[in-house]
Amino acid sequence: MSKPDAALQTLVDVVTHTQSGISITVTVNGAPITGILISAEEFAANVAQQISRAHDLVSEDVKGFNLLFEHLGEAARGEFMHLRNAHLTAGAELPQGEGGWWRIRIADVSGWSCGHLPR
Repeated sequence: MSKPDAALQTLVDVVTHTQSGISITVTVNGAPITGILISAEEFAANVAQQISRAHDLVSEDVKGFNLLFEHLGEAARGEFMHLRNAHLTAGAELPQGEGGWWRIRIADVSGWSCGHLPR
């Protein structure tokens, strides 16, 4: 595994501390992924909600998922970055519509740029 880019790590840390979102495009294993860089906490909370809605979980199950993803968010600091409205771009056509939630190991990013790919 390669060493994470210090500038990207700093950007992830800034987003975590300010709880803001920044448009970003990263390249992972040769594939560009574009989306909004968010904090691990925002990612964890939304993925837990998405799972509970998709599976009609009862209140106790939702609490368990929230706790699990809260701990994952805390553990992710420094190692992972998180995107919302993310699109994997492949081929000549750019994706349309709402994107998904992505968790990416920072050390796996081979290149990045602030901003979305044009649509």
